[in-house]
Amino acid sequence: MFKKIVGFLIFVLLAGCFWFVFALWTGIYAVYSIPPTHEEPDGVTYIVSREEDEPIFNSPQYAAPERKAEPQSGVIQFSRVPKPKKSIQDRVIVELPYIAWAYEKSIEKPDSTK
Repeated sequence: MFKKIVGFLIFVLLAGCFWFVFALWTGIYAVYSIPPTHEEPDGVTYIVSREEDEPIFNSPQYAAPERKAEPQSGVIQFSRVPKPKKSIQDRVIVELPYIAWAYEKSIEKPDSTK
């Protein structure tokens, strides 16, 4: 009986790990890192549900690239009504200790040579 319970718990743990990797890979979740500051001396990294147009690695210092306005032609186009964005605290899935490489990844400038 004990072996079955341990086997089930290992299965649930592996399934949970697979889900987090899959959710990050497909863009369901994002990584939000807050570096150590006066208010948060140890820093923190959150796994959050991802908003539209949000990068996979994000932080308070992330600078979004400027969007180019599409030229208007005489054709009527319909677009989505922008949804109000939720705060980070409302979207937190998991809270982790500060991960420095995730923060550094969030403030990298995109390579414009591609």
